[in-house]
Amino acid sequence: MERMWSQEAKMKYQNQWVILVNIIDEPKTHKAIGDVYLVTPIKMDAYAKAMELGDSMGETMVVEGFNDSPQIGGLEICAQ
Repeated sequence: MERMWSQEAKMKYQNQWVILVNIIDEPKTHKAIGDVYLVTPIKMDAYAKAMELGDSMGETMVVEGFNDSPQIGGLEICAQ
């Protein structure tokens, strides 16, 4: 497992759902750091696995990877 900040995971795994385990909150910066447990493109799989882990892996967090695709009216623009 790779340990990283939640914001770093969002940027690294674009358009993916990331489960972080063993979360530690930094009180001064209000940022969370944890171990990347699973990366999946399916939102429901990520939340189901996080619930399944429960307390066995410490505190868990699911974050959505950042999508920087330009959008117009909710539609993504695909450059080819």
